[in-house]
Amino acid sequence: MSNDVLSLSDDHVFYTVEGEGKYIGWPSVFMRLAMCNLTCQGFASPDSPHGCDSFVSWSIKNRYTYDELNNFYENNGFDKELKRGALLKITGGEPLLQQKRLLTWMDTFVERFGFIPKIDFESNSTLKPLDRWYDDFNADFTLSPKMSNNGDPEGRRYKPEVIAHHNSHNECFKFVINNEEDEKELFEKYIDNGLVNPENVWLMPCAGSRDEHTAKSAMVAELCKKHNFKFSPRLQLVIWDKALKV
Repeated sequence: MSNDVLSLSDDHVFYTVEGEGKYIGWPSVFMRLAMCNLTCQGFASPDSPHGCDSFVSWSIKNRYTYDELNNFYENNGFDKELKRGALLKITGGEPLLQQKRLLTWMDTFVERFGFIPKIDFESNSTLKPLDRWYDDFNADFTLSPKMSNNGDPEGRRYKPEVIAHHNSHNECFKFVINNEEDEKELFEKYIDNGLVNPENVWLMPCAGSRDEHTAKSAMVAELCKKHNFKFSPRLQLVIWDKALKV
């Protein structure tokens, strides 16, 4: 793959509102990068047969040079939305797989449009971001560490050194909860050992449809009340009943 090309998924760039985590409700330009280092097959259900709620990211259907991507932003007015305060949500897949090329693209974006957008990454917390994301772009990260309910081997999905790095930056940690049994693992792997600050924990129902989200929300909300965690709905399901558009 060329060093000056970014690989994006089928639905690649779109304007919506953030559906999850600490920026929930923010007008956002989503950019979904292709490729991931996890599969999340453990989340498979009749409503979400692939497990991954962003299965489109497995398909590399759009490759852009930096200039082409900037043209796409300008032609669709995304640069104007970002300039007036919308969030640039960089997601995937796992976007940090392409972070060096992303940094170079951001340099060209700032040179062309004359401002640095507000950036938030969605990451599975298996890869450490480069320092420039903090130093030059003041980027935030919303981490979604995968517990055993995601189906991937622990050695692939659980990277304590990466999680500790993000915790030192007071990032948002968003855990997908499927049932009450996940509570024990959450505390054993992340909370009791001090790996994650509980003040930065959001819990979110594991769901692929509005009905499944509704059925599990009360259970997850009770866990939040019990442990003083924050509850994150999934607005893409609540509003549109779609798992892939937000």
